[in-house]
Amino acid sequence: MAVILFSSLIVLALVLACTSAPRNATPVMPAPTTAAPAPMATVVSPTARPAASPTTGVPSQEPPPTPTPAATEQGKGLSEGAIAFYSDRDGNPEIYVMNAGGSGPARLTNDPGFDDSPALSPDGQKIAFLTSRHDPHPQFPNLKYEIYVMAVDGSDAQRLTTTDAAEGHPAWSPDSQKILFDADYDGDGLYEIYVMNADGAGVTRLTASAANDQFADWSPDGTRIAFSSDRNGNWDLFVMDADGGNQQALTSSPDWELFPAWSPDGRQIAFNRLQPRSRNTDIFVMNADGSQVRQLTDTPRFDENPTWSPDGRRIAFQTQRDGDFEIYVMNDDGSEQHALAAHAGDELWPSWSRAADHTARVMLFEKSEQTFASVPTWKKGCLPRRYRVQP
Repeated sequence: MAVILFSSLIVLALVLACTSAPRNATPVMPAPTTAAPAPMATVVSPTARPAASPTTGVPSQEPPPTPTPAATEQGKGLSEGAIAFYSDRDGNPEIYVMNAGGSGPARLTNDPGFDDSPALSPDGQKIAFLTSRHDPHPQFPNLKYEIYVMAVDGSDAQRLTTTDAAEGHPAWSPDSQKILFDADYDGDGLYEIYVMNADGAGVTRLTASAANDQFADWSPDGTRIAFSSDRNGNWDLFVMDADGGNQQALTSSPDWELFPAWSPDGRQIAFNRLQPRSRNTDIFVMNADGSQVRQLTDTPRFDENPTWSPDGRRIAFQTQRDGDFEIYVMNDDGSEQHALAAHAGDELWPSWSRAADHTARVMLFEKSEQTFASVPTWKKGCLPRRYRVQP
């Protein structure tokens, strides 16, 4: 299956990216309006970076709680909301949705291209996702993704982007009216953060640094945006105003911090931390100002891509601890880690939102006889080869 090797190759892709030349794409700019770049409020020099960030704090030295499986899926109050994810369980990466307790999984897409990176809207009504179905010359892993949006039951799929560039990482605004994403529209090999209306109109550029700015997530009050950037040499976490102004660094450790996720109360940010050239990522959480960093998972492989429950008491994430990638859930302090609806295939990129009826018009698909070549691949949850980090 096309995504069987998600786990090990993602880190290999990260390592190889340190020594590979940037991709020389020549995308067509969709004529977005450009927000005036604001001067950086905090820029940490890569040559003068302290060993420990004065704003980040020191991660707790106490070992994280030992994972304990839940007695039952329903016994922990996990029936609140829904979780979208993507999986290759039927032979190709497709979008699925299930109840937050792990029951009732339903397949929403059925396309021979890659459909991945779902993002549930905060109102629980729509799912934005990436698809390579329009790539005329798919060259894995450099697939030309477009952003689509569909109803939570899989109906009314609409294409939002129609450029020659590859878009990535859609993320909804708290009012479900706008979508953040990253793209290399100017063809310089570096990704910037953009925002557009939920119908694809009004594309506006928010960052304009000579670096990769990606993986943005909105604060729950809609006033700030957290994102990852390699502008200081490593992948660090930054925050900016919703219009792109007042960009400030939150972390400056020698590790890579990726995929920030705001807690529903706006007080904390969960994220992945990766030691460069390692084959391990873990989930951390910190205060929204970068202080009091705490490690929540500690396994020898991949724990990544956190998403908060609507009430802020739990965090879902993907993990490779059991061999295949599975979606796990834990309390917000890292306790009671257990699997949701484990399956023989890979389940990745959970997105948790409030409940909506995703069963009203769900289509059922029989497994196709069509086969797909087994090729090395990466999961969207971490940096594919197109994301370059200068050594």
